[in-house]
Amino acid sequence: MAAAVADVHCIVTQARRERHLILNLNYSHLSTLPPELVQGEALVFLERLFVKRNVLVSLPFNIAETLPNLVELYLHSNNLVALPDEIGNLQRLKSLDVSCNNLQVLTPAVGRLQVLQTLHLANNDISELPAELGQLKKLLTLDVMLNRLTALPRELCGCEALQCLMVDRNRLLSLPRELVLLQRLSELSAARNQLTYLPADLGCTDSLQYVYVDKNADLRTIPVNLWLKVVGCNGCGLKRLSEEDDKTEHRNSFRYGKHTSVFFPPEIRKVRDATDPCHVSSLLELSLRVVHINHRQGVVVSKKDLPPDLYGLVTLPSGHCSQCCRPFFTQMYAKFYPVRELDAENNLHAGSELFFLASCCSKTCLLSYSLPVRFI
Repeated sequence: MAAAVADVHCIVTQARRERHLILNLNYSHLSTLPPELVQGEALVFLERLFVKRNVLVSLPFNIAETLPNLVELYLHSNNLVALPDEIGNLQRLKSLDVSCNNLQVLTPAVGRLQVLQTLHLANNDISELPAELGQLKKLLTLDVMLNRLTALPRELCGCEALQCLMVDRNRLLSLPRELVLLQRLSELSAARNQLTYLPADLGCTDSLQYVYVDKNADLRTIPVNLWLKVVGCNGCGLKRLSEEDDKTEHRNSFRYGKHTSVFFPPEIRKVRDATDPCHVSSLLELSLRVVHINHRQGVVVSKKDLPPDLYGLVTLPSGHCSQCCRPFFTQMYAKFYPVRELDAENNLHAGSELFFLASCCSKTCLLSYSLPVRFI
């Protein structure tokens, strides 16, 4: 151990003397950063610091003062339980990796890293992400796999440059529909969660080409917008209803066939299919259409005028009709395409109750809709 400490001292001393831009302290048995690294202004020129597989439990509070020019901070595989708020003062930081630590919370100060492009938080114990992440306008990659998340903040839609979002192996019950606002998102990976439905408009952007939701046993529908995209959905739609579940009326579910309950977001209050004789939209649905049109035309709609859930629908509808693109809010017409029949050649979904779902605003659109042709 003494030899390792001496080696680190020599490495830091040489870096200071020769004004190195990169400092590699991986595998050095460090429980704290070397004092000579974080005291004074000796290494203010340092741009990249690698401290993988040490035993750090914390970072110094003055890290932004002593290492103000850091562009990359690599802290993979340590014992960090938290990041200091001062980390938000690293105004040149573009890459932060704190994967494989013991983080339970993520400081909101991370939202101040205005030029951050990659944020790796995989394999920690984080149960909630701060809304301030939505302030990261230049973030390209967000990796929060293998944590304890039960929800994602809606504010993530503020990460307007985001291209890759990885949330596999968490405890997510749903994905916020605000994700459909990410115009540059090209890859979404949410395998091995507890998802029961996906946002109806997921896949409506040309940029989103890869969606992986494998091993979500209760997930029984894939938005038809993803029909022409690359979708990983093995192990979905496999969980069977128990006798007790079969007797229970689920508020946001629709019974398809004898033993298949398809789940929908809570804002969808009524789901119909081609067999439903009713052709009339509810007064609430018609009213929301008018208010939404007014809102898009610049008419100010105050939050005080509507309940919070309805105000959210006015600004961002539940989805858009698969046939005519008209927005829908609290009711929809559903058309189901069994994946096991569409992918019969590969036989990957033979035992599943998984469907591509076309969501329509009216029965007329539902009867007119047909799947686009795939060209292989």
